[in-house]
Amino acid sequence: MAVKCPKCHSEILDDSRFCSKCGTPIQATEEELAAFTKTLVTSSTGVALGSLLAGKYRIQEEIGRGGMGIVYKAEDIKLKRTVALKFLPHQWTADAAVRERFIHEAQAASALDHPNICTIYEIEETEDGRMYISMAFYEGESLRDRIKREPLKAEEAIDIAIQVAQGMAKAHEKTIVHRDLHRYFVFY
Repeated sequence: MAVKCPKCHSEILDDSRFCSKCGTPIQATEEELAAFTKTLVTSSTGVALGSLLAGKYRIQEEIGRGGMGIVYKAEDIKLKRTVALKFLPHQWTADAAVRERFIHEAQAASALDHPNICTIYEIEETEDGRMYISMAFYEGESLRDRIKREPLKAEEAIDIAIQVAQGMAKAHEKTIVHRDLHRYFVFY
């Protein structure tokens, strides 16, 4: 089913929440909201803290959940560095379209080399078939948490906006459009 932006009337991908041309939020139908809610309440088995994955990643803690996965902080015991591992939720591993989108996300991000874009190390699969992306881990707090703590000063907000715009400009040079930016801001 093709969805049209209510503002600019551009065609929008079914799973987008914002228009990629004008940024207008897309309102979901009651039916879509019910399906989305059902997805969110579906139990997802997390990765056990302390477990070792792929013979090199020791899981330390869960650091976030989003539309396309669960993210853990882990130690890469071979290279002695901290990484972030983003897992495709277990219940979605059988969905070929979701797996393909997850792979495309990793490929698109790994094609970018910019200080304002997270570095992707690899995309892999666990022994039980769960896909994950290994990426750089950045210390700091999310922009959401930073704003909850206290409002940003104008200079800080402008600096953050410039950094985001620089990263997105690099992505746009490679014809990559990020559809879920608000989840990924980290303030350091």
